Amino acid sequence: MQIMPETTPQITDLISVCCLKDMETWEITSAFIVRNIASKQYRVIVPDKEVMEFIKKSPPQFQVIGESRYTQLFSQKLSKLLPENKKSQFGWYLQQFIKLLAIQDNTSQDIVLIWDADTAPINQLYFISEDGRLIYYKSSENHQPYFETIQKLTGLDKKVSFSFIAQCFPIKVVWFNSFCSALEKKFQVDWIDAILDHIDFDKPNSFSEYETLGTFISHHYPDQVIYSDRPWWRLGNTLINHVAFLSNKKANALSIQYDFISFEKWERAKPYFIKVSIPYFFKIYLPSLLKKNSNRYV
Repeated sequence: MQIMPETTPQITDLISVCCLKDMETWEITSAFIVRNIASKQYRVIVPDKEVMEFIKKSPPQFQVIGESRYTQLFSQKLSKLLPENKKSQFGWYLQQFIKLLAIQDNTSQDIVLIWDADTAPINQLYFISEDGRLIYYKSSENHQPYFETIQKLTGLDKKVSFSFIAQCFPIKVVWFNSFCSALEKKFQVDWIDAILDHIDFDKPNSFSEYETLGTFISHHYPDQVIYSDRPWWRLGNTLINHVAFLSNKKANALSIQYDFISFEKWERAKPYFIKVSIPYFFKIYLPSLLKKNSNRYV
């Protein structure tokens, strides 16, 4: 295991956003997060009515925060801007702005890591090099509407040959503050309004917080970042059928090949019933049920 020097800056705040329908995934991925990513603070932001359930089922290292602390600043405007045929994307946009606002809970000297709640780090991960540069993973996504919005907001074109949408994103708070200040100076409105005003909501999924900040950073701080070629895997459900099958033994075996694995809810192994439901029942649900019932008689 790599041991980082004591003088190397540390991640100050790891931020995830989740909701109850993804609890089964979160219970597994969150355990891997605290085990494999060092941070001074861990926070998961969830719908207010689900806070207590997340406190019960999250690792004790995680502070659970109700999302209204952030959504009250923009959710009404977001809802009004979304056309009727795009209302289903409300939650997708919502979680991005929650993450952005949560960055500003920290001081300008801090370093924040945004981590997707559906992703399990299966290796010890470091996002700051020994010389203090931030380390970014790569992906191959290329969604043109993202860059149309970025161009309108910042005037910047895509500079790198890869995508920053890689399930995680480290950022220095001072960089984010600089990004927000640039938008507010250019448009003479709050940075949230500036972004919302320049998203083309008639097009599907027209904003990415990772791609936007990554483009800004690649232009303004190129000497302060490193781009990692370490492999990770997005289609975790296809790989092992279901997140419930990610045991420590399985994770150790997969860690030879990947640094982290994502279990996104849109992606299911098929045929689901044969490949997932039946194995899940016998390997996960039934043993859990038997253990629960046996404990009643202890």
